[in-house]
Amino acid sequence: MDSSVVYRVNTSSKSLTRWVNMTKGTHKVTVKAWNNNGDSGAATLTVTVSSTASASNTTSTTGLIPKPPSGAKVLSNIDQMTGWTACSACANGAVATYWFKQNVGSPSLDGRAMHTYIKGAYGQWADNLFVKRLGDQTWAKHILWSINFRWNAPKIRQPDGRYVVQGIEFDARMIQNGFKYMFGTQCSYGSGWWDIWNNTKRYWQHTNVRCQKWGPNTWHKVTWYLTRDTSTKNLHYVALQVDGTQYKIDKWLPAAGVAPNQEFLIQFEQNTDLYGDPWYRHQYS
Repeated sequence: MDSSVVYRVNTSSKSLTRWVNMTKGTHKVTVKAWNNNGDSGAATLTVTVSSTASASNTTSTTGLIPKPPSGAKVLSNIDQMTGWTACSACANGAVATYWFKQNVGSPSLDGRAMHTYIKGAYGQWADNLFVKRLGDQTWAKHILWSINFRWNAPKIRQPDGRYVVQGIEFDARMIQNGFKYMFGTQCSYGSGWWDIWNNTKRYWQHTNVRCQKWGPNTWHKVTWYLTRDTSTKNLHYVALQVDGTQYKIDKWLPAAGVAPNQEFLIQFEQNTDLYGDPWYRHQYS
């Protein structure tokens, strides 16, 4: 940019996506590529920046999540589809009491919401997991996933003032040619941060975005924009949108090896705190 190198990478990928910070004004941007024989080619364009994000360069109201092309495949009303499965032990926490119901009229945004429930036990972290497999979608390299939801509970807060919710998780997982691209994301009420899942090291990695810690009985919308590079076996958490505000994540993490399969699924999880009090979630996706 403007005759200075701002990014360089060795890759066999046929495409490249990279955030570049620019100040207001006009800039000259050049992309140049070399092959193994030393042959090269370049393309140059002029970019005019009229406004920038906040001082932290992480928050915006628009621009971080692209509009899908007209030919994009859309899977809608997933909460109304048949074939959902649920479990608790598979979520790596203490076994919980859980269930789900579909096509619930109220509370709902469209009259056909999916309702889920969790109840743990005192002194144990409990989780559940609700999974919908969506077949072989491994041709896709870009994923835009939106979900509307709200929660409530018989008892909203603990004696210390904290909500009974410990965390709410939203995942999208692609398995292709022996690699698992697990886009795990959670709003952790416990830590206070949005986390992303590190596939190879198997831990929750904090982002620089604070968990909103939503209160009960109010609808919210979360959208994740995710991409993957099958040549380098990496996944890219690009950006997050919560109730109309977009946050730049821009984190590349490696995919993990797994038994061969061709599959795409989405899943979400409820987490209880150590008191184990029950809470419900209502969603439209």
